[in-house]
Amino acid sequence: MLRLSLDKLPNYVFSSNRQFDKGEKHICRIYDMSVLILMRKGTLRFNEEGTPVELKKGEYYIQRANLYQEGVVASDQPNYYFIHFNGTYSEDGDLPLRGTFNIDEIQKIIDKFDDLKDSSEKIEKEILFYQILASLKSSVGYKSVSEKLRDYLLDHYSSDIKLEDLCKISFLSKNQTINIFRNEYGVTPHQFLIQTRLKKACELIISTDDSFKSIGYKVGFSDYTNFYKMFCHQYNLSPKEYRERLSPNILPDGLYKMPDEESGITFK
Repeated sequence: MLRLSLDKLPNYVFSSNRQFDKGEKHICRIYDMSVLILMRKGTLRFNEEGTPVELKKGEYYIQRANLYQEGVVASDQPNYYFIHFNGTYSEDGDLPLRGTFNIDEIQKIIDKFDDLKDSSEKIEKEILFYQILASLKSSVGYKSVSEKLRDYLLDHYSSDIKLEDLCKISFLSKNQTINIFRNEYGVTPHQFLIQTRLKKACELIISTDDSFKSIGYKVGFSDYTNFYKMFCHQYNLSPKEYRERLSPNILPDGLYKMPDEESGITFK
């Protein structure tokens, strides 16, 4: 897997803050420079060479030069800092193209960027850029307890996950495990698991001809009635109505459009 090489220091070009409006999509483009994205709020979505990418708070991503990025679905009002640069990549490079970072630490460096005037020497900005890269490199491999729990839920959503399983990962009590997850993501681990299962069910409903009962089992629901009730509550539509409403929005490459305001589908 390619990584950004720091043996030859990347060349800083430009940087700025970015805030999306409600319903705004990522620009469709092929750009001749690499872009480092540092997510602070919301969710950024785009396809890169046909592969969906979704970035949330506390995640960084490097868009390599000359790749096609396309805004297929709307993002959720992301706020991030971006840096345009020229760099080299290799299999044994230093920095993964995607990872997490300490927002408080990085924001202090970004604030220094914002304090610089347009007339500031380029070397001043390059120094701050290298400080950011050094911070990202030092955080490679680090994950908070809440991130570890989230990753486990995303990787095992179709399994019978119990709170005891999560406590073995967090090394905390049941209440502490629930609270640390809720403080980070705004929902309990159980609520996040149900949301993930329903989202995966949506993908299967509009991309396959599988029966709804089969889909419910595939995403982790052991009881179809429970799956049906939760699905209807979440989307105000039955699985059958959801398929009928969304199937025409399947894209030629097999991707799908999530519901938007014009679809008439509301979320709870």
